Amino acid sequence: MKKLLVASALLLAMGSAQAADKVRWDSVSASYESLDLDGSKFTGFGVSGTKLLNENVFITGSYSSLSDDMKVFGSTIDLEVSTLSVGAGYRYALSSNTDFFGVVSYVDLTADVSGFGASSDASENGFGLEGGVRSLLNEQFELMGSISYTDIGDDSEVGFGVKGIYHFDDKFSASLGYLSGDDADQISAAVIMFF
Repeated sequence: MKKLLVASALLLAMGSAQAADKVRWDSVSASYESLDLDGSKFTGFGVSGTKLLNENVFITGSYSSLSDDMKVFGSTIDLEVSTLSVGAGYRYALSSNTDFFGVVSYVDLTADVSGFGASSDASENGFGLEGGVRSLLNEQFELMGSISYTDIGDDSEVGFGVKGIYHFDDKFSASLGYLSGDDADQISAAVIMFF
């Protein structure tokens, strides 16, 4: 169960990364997410946002909810994992179209299990660290690569992520991301709005 909780925290590491003519941080996004954890496939949604407080410091937050149904002894067991993350980050412009960034966040994970006429939940919290680079390849396409570390309860996980973002205009974009961790692989597709 703890591996599931830590793996779902990796979903948050994908965060939001958007830009048009320069790397921008003020945004909100909504995503569809799919997590493969030891052969079980969890799917659901996520929302996230970032806001620059000054030229380099930003705040970030995200929430995701994933679920899966499993058959056990002929009965269906429902499992839902919710992840909430709130953090602060720092960006440093390496060039006019490339930023290095780092994020420190508080992470809260909750798992709800129901089946056989009963239900149970468990909650753990911890912290996450992420560092990476975001770069505009041209005005329409941005690429992000990152490494993340999440420590929840007695478990920790390292993840490597990559995300491509296509910018339709200066307000709206779409992204496709992939994150690989010790015990899980995750794919996300998002729509992004800048403000």
